[in-house]
Amino acid sequence: MSNLLKRIKNERGSQLIEFLAVFPLIIFAFLLIWQMAMAAYTVVVSEAAARDGARVASVEGDYQTAVERSAYGLDVTSSLITGSSSYGKEVTVIVHAKMPMISIPFVGKLDYTIDADATIPVIEENDD
Repeated sequence: MSNLLKRIKNERGSQLIEFLAVFPLIIFAFLLIWQMAMAAYTVVVSEAAARDGARVASVEGDYQTAVERSAYGLDVTSSLITGSSSYGKEVTVIVHAKMPMISIPFVGKLDYTIDADATIPVIEENDD
């Protein structure tokens, strides 16, 4: 009986059990931080791609190529809107970037799209 009481009071291996209980939370926190970093990266790159595309479109260049080169590594689509305001003619480039997602077990891949746009006045050439 005293041998059984000694084994019950023995705390050998308790640190391992505590670590195994906390380890999934550590992994989950790491994956959450990584996903937030990928979301921030997608936002920054898609906004920069929209600005680059709008700059190229303002001088009547190939804005789609500029957007794709600026957002290298992301799955992007872009569209162009021309219009006018009190400042004159302007172009707006809208970029839709698919955010890379971590595949979550039992849930699968989620699908999110980040939208960014930039408007720049059209630069008109003078025939002087």
